[in-house]
Amino acid sequence: MSLYADHTEYEGESSSSVLLEMMYGYQKSQALFVAAKLGIADILSNGSKTADELAQATGVNSRSIYHLMRMLSSVGVFSTEDNDKFQLNPMGKHLLTGTSDSLRGTVMAMGDEIYQAWGNLFYGIKTGKAAFNHTFNRDFYSYLKQDSEASVNFNEWMKETTREWLLPVLEAYDFSEVKTLVDVGGGIGTLTAVILNANPKMQAILFDREDVVVGADLVLEGAGVADRCQIVGGNFFDSVLPQGGDLYLISRVLLNWDDSDAIKILSNCYQAMTVKDKLVVVDFMLPQGKMSPFIGLGSLNLFILGGTFMRTEDEFYNLLSSAGFTVTNTIKTTGPVSAIEAKPA
Repeated sequence: MSLYADHTEYEGESSSSVLLEMMYGYQKSQALFVAAKLGIADILSNGSKTADELAQATGVNSRSIYHLMRMLSSVGVFSTEDNDKFQLNPMGKHLLTGTSDSLRGTVMAMGDEIYQAWGNLFYGIKTGKAAFNHTFNRDFYSYLKQDSEASVNFNEWMKETTREWLLPVLEAYDFSEVKTLVDVGGGIGTLTAVILNANPKMQAILFDREDVVVGADLVLEGAGVADRCQIVGGNFFDSVLPQGGDLYLISRVLLNWDDSDAIKILSNCYQAMTVKDKLVVVDFMLPQGKMSPFIGLGSLNLFILGGTFMRTEDEFYNLLSSAGFTVTNTIKTTGPVSAIEAKPA
């Protein structure tokens, strides 16, 4: 089974074993989460360890971590050595902290609060409301404001998925003629930094809530592009303050909001732009026919977190039209996202 493939086949497997594998999936994800939270991969990066050594390093029960590590080794996340030691392998290295191909942030974000919210999926399906709000008595972004660890994990998740999903946009869309990019709702600037590095003559303005962009300096400085990016804090429901850009980018923003809010964001972009400027919306698009498990799960995850679902291409066109834009191009990428280019009508 491929997460990104539009068609899944289980040749040679019985339907019952496939179904049970799906059902037990949450157990694997929680085992991964616990290993990530304990920093097992970082500990093993210094050499193989016994369960007793891992228990001492992490402050947990030795017998319990022994069985956790045996289970994770059985599915290939770690390896065993001499029957009583556990060692890092290529898959486990993705749980290391701070590496270029780390997925630890994704595991941490998905395995804690979001995992708990998924436990209330039935509530969401029954009521049509966000299960996260029901689980934590507040919306997702309010929760991130008051929980610093969850906010850090979320930002790491966004950084890792930017690398995993959005880099194909750089290959598919030509930014070479853009003088000033305005990244609307650009978070801590991960994508902005990548685009600036790929386009050395470009300037950028990063625009997001003030409590979000406080972490952008480190990202931009680490990428060596801080001198070419202005950081502006604000609320895109009030206005898109930065003006003077010739390309306004909205990447993975509209998916978090219902149609009325999405139109408000786009309308505020429209107000900030001139007729010569371009808008590029980078987002997931729900296909009309067969879809990959990734898209199906992603759409439900949006529903869990905020009560919205992924939109079809036509639905994006309708949003843009309602906000005063005309679509000039739709660009498919080799990744799971697409880009829609539009201009003020």
